[in-house]
Parts: sequence; C-alpha cells; structure tokens
Amino acid sequence: MAGAATRRDQESISTDSRLPDGTQYVSWEQPLTLSKTYYVDNTSVRADDNGPGTREQPFRTINKAAEMLQPGERVVIASGTYRECVRPVRGGTGPSQMISYEAAPGAKVFVKGSEVLQDGWQQESVASRRFGPAGQGASPVTAWRHELTGSMFPDAYNPFALASAPGDRSWLDTRSVDMGPYFRRRGSIFVDGKPLEPMEQLRELASERLPGPPPAGASVPRTGLPPRTRPGPIMQEIGGKPDARFWVENSGNAIHVRLSDDAPAGHIIEITTREQAFAPLNPGLAFIRVKGITFQHAGNGYPVPQRGLVSTAGGNHWIIEDNTIEWANGVGLDIGNGDWNGVPTPAAGSSQIIRGNTIRYCGVEGIGGMATRDTVIEDNLIEWCGWADAERAWEAAGAKFHFGRNLLFRRNVVRHIRHANGTWLDSGNVNCRISCNVFADILTVSAAVHMEMNLQQNQIDNNLIWNVRNAEPGTPGQRGCAGSSVFINASDRLIVAQNLIGRCDNSGIFAITRPDRAGSGTAQENEVYNNIFVSCGKSLGCIWSAHMVRRLCAGCRVGASDTAQRPSRTNRQRIGLVPILGSAHGLQFLNPGPQKLGCRGHPHREEDRQLGVCRA
Repeated sequence: MAGAATRRDQESISTDSRLPDGTQYVSWEQPLTLSKTYYVDNTSVRADDNGPGTREQPFRTINKAAEMLQPGERVVIASGTYRECVRPVRGGTGPSQMISYEAAPGAKVFVKGSEVLQDGWQQESVASRRFGPAGQGASPVTAWRHELTGSMFPDAYNPFALASAPGDRSWLDTRSVDMGPYFRRRGSIFVDGKPLEPMEQLRELASERLPGPPPAGASVPRTGLPPRTRPGPIMQEIGGKPDARFWVENSGNAIHVRLSDDAPAGHIIEITTREQAFAPLNPGLAFIRVKGITFQHAGNGYPVPQRGLVSTAGGNHWIIEDNTIEWANGVGLDIGNGDWNGVPTPAAGSSQIIRGNTIRYCGVEGIGGMATRDTVIEDNLIEWCGWADAERAWEAAGAKFHFGRNLLFRRNVVRHIRHANGTWLDSGNVNCRISCNVFADILTVSAAVHMEMNLQQNQIDNNLIWNVRNAEPGTPGQRGCAGSSVFINASDRLIVAQNLIGRCDNSGIFAITRPDRAGSGTAQENEVYNNIFVSCGKSLGCIWSAHMVRRLCAGCRVGASDTAQRPSRTNRQRIGLVPILGSAHGLQFLNPGPQKLGCRGHPHREEDRQLGVCRA
C-alpha cells in the first residue's frame, strides 16, 4: 500500500501543472480543424511547384506550400531531403485554425541548411611547418581544396565568411577570454553525416595531434608568441575523427579538408550554406504547428541575438512537437523575442508549446527563450549542446530564458552538455517552475541549473541532477561555482525542494550575492528543503559572505529533519510538492537529519556544519 501511494504521489508530481504561485498552467491547445491539405514530395516524378499540391501532383518544395497555406490548412511532407530554409508567410488565427507543417505518417523528412559539394575538389599537399617548403620531419598530408562561389549560397549568406562572435559582446571579456572560439567561422562541414574538426591554421591539417592545451608537463614552446591557453578539440565526442579536419581561407571563399581516407570520391560532403532552416519571413506570426520533421545544419552565429536553426521569429502560440533539431553552430531553437536590443513584436514568445523534441549538437544553446510567457517545455531530449566552447560569452545552455513568466519546464532530459549550463534562467524570470527533469553529465564553468538575478518566486523541484563537472579544472569558473549542481546567483524567493543532487565536482547548491550589480537580489526568502545530496565534491552548499549566510540560513531549510522547520502542508500542496519517502531503483529516499549532511573543502563554523552549509 505504501509503495502504491508513493507511485501515485510521483505520478501526481510529474503531471502537476501548478506554478510556484499556486495557479495552474492551463493549455490553450484545441483539436485542429483542417479545411485543406497540401502535399509535398520532392522524390515524385510528378512533383511541380506550378501544380495543385495534391497527393497525386505534389509540390516539390515546402516553401511553395508555405506561400499557399491559409489558417486552418496544413502541408503533409513525404520522406526526402529538402535543402531550403522554410519561410512561413502567414500564421493561423486561433487554436482551432492553426497552420500546420507536418511529416507524413512514418515519413523521414530532413530539412537542411546545407548543400552537397561534389565536383571541383583540387588535391594538395599540406605540411605542418610554419614557413618554407616541407622539410625533414614535416610529414605532409594530402588535403583537398574547394572554392566557394556565390551560387552555392541561395540566401546570399556565406557562413564561412563570417565569424561566430555574438552580435552583442557586452558580456564577453576579451582581455581574459581566449578568442579562438569566437573568431571561428560559422560554417561547418559534414562527411557522411559526421562533422569535421575546424582548424585555425592551414598547417594544422597536418599536425600530429589535434591542437589544444599542452599536455601536462610539456615544455613551453620558444616561439616568441604571446602566451595562450587554447581550448581543445570540439568535435571528437560528437562523431568527429582526429584526422578529419578542415580550414577556411581568410576570405571565406575556399575551404581545405583532410579526410580519414584521403579522397572525397565516394563520400557525401555537406557544407552549411544557410543561417536557418525554418524561420518566418515576417516576425510575430501566431498559431503555427511544426511536427515530426528533422532539421539539420545551420551556419548561425552565437547569441545574442538568438537566431535558431528553427525560429519562431517573435511569434506566439506555436506548437513544436516530435521534431529533431540538430547541428546548429549557435542556437537550435529560438522561441521568444530573440534580441534584448530589439523592439519585440506584440506577444513575442507567449504561450509556446515545445514538447517531445530531440534537440542536440547545438554549438551554444539548445533552446533560447527571451521574454517567454505562459510557455510549457516538456518531454524533450536536449543533449550534446555547448560544443563550440563559447561559454564565457555567458549565453551557453541546453535551454536559456530571460524575463520569462509562468514557464513550466518539466519532464525533460538534459544530458551530455559541454561548456554550457543545463538550464539557465537569467534575469527577471517570474513564477517559473523547473520540475521532474533529469540533468546529467554536464561539463561547465557554471552549474547544471543556474538561477541569476531573479527577484520574484521561482521553483526547482523533484529533479535528478547528477554528474556535474568543472569544464576548466583547476580554475574557479563563474564566480567560484564551476561544477556545481544549482547556482543561486543574486536571486530571491527561490524554492529548491525534493531534488536528488549528486556527484558534482563543487557544491550541491552554490549561492552568492552581487552587491556590485544594480538591481540584484540579496538572497531573501530562499528556501531549500527535503533534498537528497550524494557525493558533492566540496560541500552540500556553499555560501559566500557572512551576510549571505545570515540571509540564507534565516530563510532556508537545508535537509532539516525537524518538521517545525518545514513548509506547512498547505504550502507544500499549493506549490505541488509531495514528500518523497520510500525507495526507488534501490535508493532510499529519506529526509536526512542535519548531522548527516557535511561539508568538505572549505573552512567552516560549527553552526554551518550543523546546517550542512559551508561558507567560503
């Protein structure tokens, strides 16, 4: 009976739609009323954009359907590869009169922002020497050069001629950050679906090992060059091979590639030729559904602005479901205003539904949401984001939100994140709930869940946060929190409850104030209770400054076993919290007393030890 009750409690939590203020998230979604269906099939011998777009005589391109679609209509897309940026012309008029872009049942639909390079490769020999002809020990390798002409870029956008650096570089400290990742070109190259490793210099195509930080104990090279801590390779964990590399000429009009088996013949070589793969021509469109499509290959820049491989372009009331969004140089999916320097469209980012998608291999950000409101993001897999190693522009995350209100982020799996936070709510977020997610295998100079400059109530509950590591070992990272599970960064009124937190390099919860920053929180009314902490490397919780300790200890309950210190039953029910007691998967879910919660790695006072809080 107890086990059945526990299962009911857990099911209730996972489906609970309550927000931190106790109100329910209410979906606007309704059954669609479709008055007409267009068909697209670029493999059909009868496909013609001048035809009627019927099942018997389909359109050849999705964009032709986008020109025709009216509210209450849909396009069904047959299996195939569509190399175009889909530009919706109009949106729907209401929940039952949406415009829908959807893959045919069982179809494998690929929309790509890339083109295939075939003829035109010129063989060459490349040596690792800096100057002069190849000499003894230079070990030249065979490489291949290909010119990039204007006709290859249908949108007059050449990502190989553009640096990846964000448009707004206000937060990028160029004095202390290695700029290699930001000077890197936006274009990517894929051979048989696998990425090539980008090089900074032509000679590096022939290097014995991939460029990166020097091995431990290596002597300092006497080159006379300024000292530099260069980041390591970026593609090796996500399908790259050590001897599969490319370099871009300074003009951006030619590429040089080294392949594992020498010759391009017999391979499918794709290069990104577009900034995006799905983005409306005009901002602010509403009531659009995108379902069951795989979007690949965007040569977009790093945020900000957030311009995703798939973009709602400041629209509202979109449903994006059951898609795969992968291989964006910058952002995979943007669902809000996109640019804090721009004037938002009316209702930008309002009432979006993002569910059941796989979002992966995004260089900086999986999902970007600026000023989203009444939005639900659920049941998505977000993985392998952040590979561009551009974390110190402070926009990198599996999912990042600014100025969100009434956001429900639930039942997502966020894993294998590199050089990025798992989820980051940055500045002015109100009444947002992060619940029932899995955050695992995250490598960052920050934390798995980052709450920054949020002064109103938000909530982190019933999540598994596991295996968070410092992306720059031996350094403190972002204000000392590198490799922590939860980072409370100058925020107030945050509830952290009933999470299982473990195997982090640093602290389970790392909290700071920011007196140097105007409008920052002072750690008022933060509450931490009923969490389980396992193998946190330095401490259960790390609090900077005596002022912070008083604030946090006055308003927080950290692993308290005394029921008098817990929130009331009424408050637990209001915010959707049910005591987690019992066992699951061999783990005992208990509410440990303070004597079982210890700190390691920092000096502390006896009262800090009793609270399981370590003061740095």
